[in-house]
Amino acid sequence: MNYFSKFLYPSLFAISASVFFSACQSTGNLTEQELYGIINEIVADDSLHLDVVCWKLKDMPWKEEYKSVFNADDITFINQQKALFKDKTILPNALHWSPRRSTQQYSSFIDSNCTKDIVYHLSFPLISKDRKKVIIEFSEDCNCNMGSTGGKDLYEKRKGHWVKTQRF
Repeated sequence: MNYFSKFLYPSLFAISASVFFSACQSTGNLTEQELYGIINEIVADDSLHLDVVCWKLKDMPWKEEYKSVFNADDITFINQQKALFKDKTILPNALHWSPRRSTQQYSSFIDSNCTKDIVYHLSFPLISKDRKKVIIEFSEDCNCNMGSTGGKDLYEKRKGHWVKTQRF
């Protein structure tokens, strides 16, 4: 056996495999499919009733208190995603909800005027780079000049489910 077949080829294979597997595990930009998937999982896991949703995702301004949740890489990632999805509107049939204790799933009606009876507003979620922490705002507006209810919440992915762990 010569030097190349004994030492160099196995070393090159190990380096190539390492590069390949680390590239497969990288977390690039958020896709639209991931965005809707995360929101739908949170809606299902928290049993939210989003039957009528305003068509535009609100921008959630960055607050200092969020820095305790996210690291520097997450903050950079979040800012990139906010720029990438700037002025994002919700696609028809993209959001789903289920009544409590039911397996029936419904598509949210996307209201282009945001004035139909009770309408829900969603913010663009602040999603960590590893996709395991999300801060999102859900608010319910009755369009009756009495304001809205809701809040900004931190959800963390635990054992395959989104758990609300903090309210801001």
